[in-house]
Amino acid sequence: MMNDGSKRPLSGVRVVEVGVWHAGPAVGAILADLGADVVKVESLRGDPERKFAAFAPMTDTREIDTAGWTVMFVLSNRGKCGISLDSSSPEAQEIIHRLVADADIFLTNLRGPTRRELGIDYATLAGVNARIIHVNVTGFGDRGPLADSGAFDNVGQAMSGMMLAAGAGHPQPLNVMVMDQLAAIVGSHAAVTALAARELHGIGQEVHTSLYGAGTWLMYANLGFTGARGFEVSLDGSRTTRSPLRNLYRCGDDRWVMGTNHPEQEHWANFCRALGCEELIDDPRFDTVESRHDHLEHLYPILDSVFRSKPRDVWLRELRSAGLFFAPVNGFADVLADEQAQANGYVTTVEHRQLGNVRQPGYPIRFGAFDAGPAVPAPMLGEHTREVLESLGYSHPHIDHLVESGTAGEWR
Repeated sequence: MMNDGSKRPLSGVRVVEVGVWHAGPAVGAILADLGADVVKVESLRGDPERKFAAFAPMTDTREIDTAGWTVMFVLSNRGKCGISLDSSSPEAQEIIHRLVADADIFLTNLRGPTRRELGIDYATLAGVNARIIHVNVTGFGDRGPLADSGAFDNVGQAMSGMMLAAGAGHPQPLNVMVMDQLAAIVGSHAAVTALAARELHGIGQEVHTSLYGAGTWLMYANLGFTGARGFEVSLDGSRTTRSPLRNLYRCGDDRWVMGTNHPEQEHWANFCRALGCEELIDDPRFDTVESRHDHLEHLYPILDSVFRSKPRDVWLRELRSAGLFFAPVNGFADVLADEQAQANGYVTTVEHRQLGNVRQPGYPIRFGAFDAGPAVPAPMLGEHTREVLESLGYSHPHIDHLVESGTAGEWR
């Protein structure tokens, strides 16, 4: 039903979504970026993310949100058709089942008891369409004592160990909705993998992922190193205890640069020359990795003073010219304006109904033979109800009855 005319890798794949907030619906948005035809089924009141998403400073957009949408809702639901139903009614459930009968993927992040109550659990929908891929995004997975418990982003951060990864000496949540978005990425991976498996083996199936599961995957190295050592590793976040070639420096214009994993001894001389500090190369306090790390309290005042002598872009040119891996520490506005991000489509301009053209994240994979990325804006509540019902064979009088009786909602 949604087709912007571009050639996309999942064109022809049909997805039905019954989800709320971000972690589940963002799976649908990613599949829509890839060309899937996604029908989002909302309640008559709408996804609660339409009304409120101000959980943290970054998501508090109340000064530009309206009664019918938030910026977060637009991000979570780009590229979809939207219909509105009273999903507790038998007639609405019949509509969902008709949609599923012709679908490839069903997507939900509602809890198990709610799925069963609404007749959208795997056992029920597999009876409608045995080939359906039933993707579930939950808080903690489908097994164990927390299987039917709800969760939001910070819960996933807390339980996965992420809040201690910054090494601040206390739990530190990241204000980036990282678990929600990661669970959505993992969910889209699961959906596409299960779809490929169905084409290879002819089997539909239920698929589960969760905030907690996605978080443990992201913390792969931290958990792996801890498991290998057999004890909890203390993470010291102090900047002046780290390698000078894998560190942050404030430059003369108050902007920062970050160095990455250089083999330290191999690149120490190049680093010193790029800074104009050749005298440090053979200084006995700093001429080996061991001596440097024994005298970091003397080294960092020198390096910090040197970096403060020139602006960031000058240092980036000189360090990169020396073959060193340094990058700017960007703010979010910097990323949206970055030439490299725009050249690769990591940032794109999308249509927003009320705000006009807005810079937003793009799809981070470039296909040689296909397009990908945001195609159309998120739907208004019930915007495509009539169109979708017509495609299912409902007559105009029947649709009028469904709307008038409160079974379906229609945007006017």
